[in-house]
Amino acid sequence: MSPTKPSLLSGPVRPALLAFAGPVILSMVATQLYTVADTMIIGLRLDANALAAVSNASTALMVPMFVSGGMELGGGLLLAAKRPTCSREELSTVVYNLLFIDIVLGLVLTAAGFLGMGGLLRLIHTPAEILPQALSYCWFYLPGFPFLMVYDLSKQLIMGCGDSKTPLFAVLGTSVLNIVLDLALVGPFGVAGAAGATAFSQVVGCLFILWYLRRHLLAGPFRFSMLDRQYAWETFRLSAPNAIQQASGPVTSMVKQGLLGGIGVAAIAGFSCASKMSTLLLMPVFGFTQALVFFIAQNTAARQADRVRDGVKQARGMMLVYALTVSAGCILLARPLMRIFTSDASAIAYGALLLSRQSIVYTFTAMKHLQEASLRGRQQMGLYLASNIGGTAADLLACAILVPLLGYSGFYFASFFSAPFSFLLATLFLRIGSRRAAA
Repeated sequence: MSPTKPSLLSGPVRPALLAFAGPVILSMVATQLYTVADTMIIGLRLDANALAAVSNASTALMVPMFVSGGMELGGGLLLAAKRPTCSREELSTVVYNLLFIDIVLGLVLTAAGFLGMGGLLRLIHTPAEILPQALSYCWFYLPGFPFLMVYDLSKQLIMGCGDSKTPLFAVLGTSVLNIVLDLALVGPFGVAGAAGATAFSQVVGCLFILWYLRRHLLAGPFRFSMLDRQYAWETFRLSAPNAIQQASGPVTSMVKQGLLGGIGVAAIAGFSCASKMSTLLLMPVFGFTQALVFFIAQNTAARQADRVRDGVKQARGMMLVYALTVSAGCILLARPLMRIFTSDASAIAYGALLLSRQSIVYTFTAMKHLQEASLRGRQQMGLYLASNIGGTAADLLACAILVPLLGYSGFYFASFFSAPFSFLLATLFLRIGSRRAAA
């Protein structure tokens, strides 16, 4: 890979965006597919209790994951912004600094996870009958977490240098490995087998991606003299807002899991299935906006404002068409989609109800992510964070008010309010950012 190949910086905008975004989208879809495969295999080979246990365990594991996500997104953005003006040696120094910070954080978070996971599971009101299985899933998942952090960061660094195909190949390989191991281990070992399969796949993916970085991007071996506080500050400046944004996911999930605990295990299982399917179907939106962030970052650094505007316009049209299509599909096919995960009639009913209703506002969700991608790509991280926190707070407030009043239906009624509000808020902050940039 050549770190100076200007694939996003020249040529027609739409082909450049699609060529880069395609592998990013497929990478995200493949990543989500193996989490979907976990859910499918557990749901079909075990029972609704196992599904609910993995759902609660995954929610608790999101707490250390938000730091990983912040490093991943912030590191990729930092490298994308530096790429147009830096030599390979300078880029190599940045990468080594990012990897060093990432490894230290990974080890600290893993230790904290072993110490605090039981308390977290109880905090989100994990039912007593599924608590042992949830704990088992966490204990077998956590040893792979430091490898996952390095793996995810390294993929973003490669994307930040303009290569979105290599991370796709890595994700496809680890996803296939994870599914094969799931099929082999879930039957005899239950949810612990699913967690072990994921952890082992993360180790393999990490080793491959580090080998690729060393061979194609890094100029020379690591030296402690390369470590620089300037890079640590830049990493913190870009990663912290992303980490806080990533934290909104587990906070939201923990609040919702707490609300679900009083409804029952079938509701937890159905909610988990619907959430997995919703995330999978929206992955092209998330992937396209991530590609757009790199596109905007590189072209902003290269002072190509017209190209940035054209890229945002092209992205808006494509994402709008996709979101409307997915919404229609979820409304029409909610029950068949839930049967992919489980044969439990109650869980299917809960999941289909949530998926068919929440999909109505997917268009607002897609456009909100587009607006926030523009803020991230221009490194207006304070405005991006304000937009994201405001949207998350609106969703949580709506759920906290409506679920006690309406029961399970309160979750999708809350989205009818929070999704349009989040889009309008992101639009407002984008306008503020544009005025600041022009001043």
